[in-house]
Amino acid sequence: MRTHLLYLLTLIPLLGLSSATHAHIGDQIYPFYELLDEDLHRIDLTDGSVEDWYDVLGEPSLTAADFYSPASHYDPGSVDNRFWLGWHRRSGTLWIAMERYDDIYHNNYAGEINELGLSTMNRWDSSFSFMVDGDHSGGQYLFTEETKLENNRHAQHWMAIAETAEGRHVAYAGASEWAVRDPYAAAGGGVLGVTPATTVTELRLTPFDDLVYDDEAASKASIVYPGKVIGFSISTVDNDATEYPDGLGPIDLQWLGDRVGAFRFADLLVDGLLVGAGEDPSRYEDVSAVEPSSWGRIKASFK
Repeated sequence: MRTHLLYLLTLIPLLGLSSATHAHIGDQIYPFYELLDEDLHRIDLTDGSVEDWYDVLGEPSLTAADFYSPASHYDPGSVDNRFWLGWHRRSGTLWIAMERYDDIYHNNYAGEINELGLSTMNRWDSSFSFMVDGDHSGGQYLFTEETKLENNRHAQHWMAIAETAEGRHVAYAGASEWAVRDPYAAAGGGVLGVTPATTVTELRLTPFDDLVYDDEAASKASIVYPGKVIGFSISTVDNDATEYPDGLGPIDLQWLGDRVGAFRFADLLVDGLLVGAGEDPSRYEDVSAVEPSSWGRIKASFK
């Protein structure tokens, strides 16, 4: 059984209302590891490889076991993915890489926009969505009444894809043109094989506490520092509907956590902890969001 995206969109208001009682500080926290200036020279967002991410950050921060599919049970023989999560202090950026195995690779993305005015990038294989609330303030940030002014203003929904006929590997669910360009964002990747295929998608982005779509100077980027807890989520797609060249067939979504409405409501984002380079992770034990079970995860994954 698979979920059609348009059907899912009709459910989002209900999902958001039914989940409104969930605090945006949850019982699980995920570490983002600090990248030093010299690390940025070692990571190439366009090489289609995660070897540089291994060299800099070690083992991945997330695997497919961390994800939830509302439409199906996870099958690693069908699709498997893993993510690396990092952050860079001086530029105020977050860095994400996904390596993904897909038994049926389907990607005809060429820059299309759907009837809601949003990029269709995240409908295709090798793509992922990254939602972020840099100050973890919560609230609705997509499909608001004043769409252009308020969409993505206090939290953002970014998208990245490994390959595209259009040539642009990054998009986001907002009207701003400047926010998806350097120095604020960049992406790239590569594909090995036809079907099955292994894909690598890499993204650098700037989270904003206040993103004014038509006023770069008035916008306020989030300040990042060791010990800060941000709100974030990730979703990926498995598009096996190869009989639909336009990508409008049924797709299967996988979400980090089970809060599917997170792409609209920042209250449903999970917690990410910015871990400082070379720091003893025990210094973060006082972070109120860190529950004992998730603290063990951070200790185990800390390099």
